[in-house]
Amino acid sequence: MAINIFNSGNKPKKSRKRLSKKEKNDLNGKNARDNLEKLHPMAISLLAVKSNENPNNDWIKSTVDAVNNKPHFLTDKWINSINSWVESFIKGALLDEPDLEEGYRGEFGPIRILKITKPNQEAEFPMPAIICVDDRGWKWYFKTSKAYQFESNDVIMFTATISAHKEGISFLRRPSKIRKAESINMDSIKEGLDD
Repeated sequence: MAINIFNSGNKPKKSRKRLSKKEKNDLNGKNARDNLEKLHPMAISLLAVKSNENPNNDWIKSTVDAVNNKPHFLTDKWINSINSWVESFIKGALLDEPDLEEGYRGEFGPIRILKITKPNQEAEFPMPAIICVDDRGWKWYFKTSKAYQFESNDVIMFTATISAHKEGISFLRRPSKIRKAESINMDSIKEGLDD
């Protein structure tokens, strides 16, 4: 009995029509226009400003390159990410900065972790960072080797020094006594029971 290994009984696949170079360019041009129209009106100017402020930020670099040179490569997910970033920046810029002066050292929290960022491997001392957000939407950023002990949405407390306020975000240095707020509450309850 012979077995036909070359024909599985399926119909042959139709070969896709190859686009001519002109058709491909026309399609890329249309996709580029459509993608640029989906971007937030402030996206291009904000990306230009932020690329000058943060020339080593990989996401900003690749996004600026795509928007300026290859907008047809932008996916819907990438466009949504750009638009969310712009909205977040605008929202933060509209907030009044905290009443705490630069140089103030004290306790912060309870405050929710928005995200934990990976260390910049090009930095002299690469270290992960924590970005927290308070109930107003103001963000707080600090680097710590303990970042991976926590997760997004954890509520924490810590002591730190304010080094600078920017649009919607404060940068902190020398963080210490970083701990989950829930454990603090549990400790105080236990102390109350022991008295």
